[in-house]
Formats: sequence, structure tokens, C-alpha cells
Amino acid sequence: MRPSLPLSFSVAALLLLGACSTFTDRRGFNRVLNDRNVQITAQRTLDDDAALSGKVHIGTAVYDGVLLLIGEAETQELRQRAETDVTGFEGVRRVDNEIDVMPVAPVSQHAGDAALTARVKTALLDITSLPGFDPGRVKISTAHGNVYLMGLLSRREADAVTDVARHVAGVQKVVRVFEYTD
Repeated sequence: MRPSLPLSFSVAALLLLGACSTFTDRRGFNRVLNDRNVQITAQRTLDDDAALSGKVHIGTAVYDGVLLLIGEAETQELRQRAETDVTGFEGVRRVDNEIDVMPVAPVSQHAGDAALTARVKTALLDITSLPGFDPGRVKISTAHGNVYLMGLLSRREADAVTDVARHVAGVQKVVRVFEYTD
């Protein structure tokens, strides 16, 4: 027997509301949407630049109008070109270029970085000493064992997040790209 459409819709709505209640973004809805659109556009722009093809591996992250570039570029000129490619997008207040000048890392390195990001996200769940802290407010990106933390946090929250991230096995360095509420 097939469940009725209203019942399916109700269940989906309840799940969505439950997810929303456990994660309260401090950015407004329009900012969240704009950040996501900027990230997609910036990544596409970098991927479509023929001069960068095969000579860089760059990831993007955007939070509250701050565009973060991470990864590797074979030369300083390619690193700068990537930044130039994404500078000037509407809704971007600042570009943080953290691209390392080095040979492009193998796929195995990128998989290790993804696993490290997951371990840091999981570790943030242990922050229970801060009333109202939501680890979902922290955007985490990783390249070469360096963990980049973004979010709109209080200084106390940022310090706690940084401390937890530093103690995760495999983290080489923690880079704070936070915006502060206080």
C-alpha cells in the first residue's frame, strides 16, 4: 500500500523543521543563499579557466561574504590568477587566498583531507560547555592537513572551536577565518 501524498509531505515537513531547530545559522536566509551562489560561481569560474587547468587544485568556501581559496597552485602567478578570477563577485566582502604554491597534491591527499574535515566536525560535537553553541555554525575546510575554520561566532566560541580542532589527530595547523559577533 502506498502512503498518501499528504502524509508523505507531513513527514518531510516535520523532518525539515526538526533539522532547522537543531541548526540555527546566524546569517540571514538571503546571506546563506548568496554565499552558496557565490561559492558555486567561484568554483565554476576557477574550473573553467583554461590557464589553471591541470596546474592547480583549488577549493572554495564562502561564509558571510568571505570567500576562502585553498589548495595548491604550481606557481605564484597561478595562485594570483585564481584570486583575480574570483575577485569582484557581488556579495563578496573579502577574498582570503590561502592557496599553497606547490605541486598539485595526489588524489589520496585530498581524500585524507576530507576525512580530517569529518573528524574535526565530529570533534566539535564535544563542545558542551558553551550554552547555545551549535557546531553547525562552523564551516570547515581542509588542505594539506591545515584546517580552515569559518563562521559567525563569539570570540569565546571561536577559541573553543580552535582549541578542539588543534587537538584532532592529523591537524597540522588551524587557520581562523571567523567573523565575530562580539
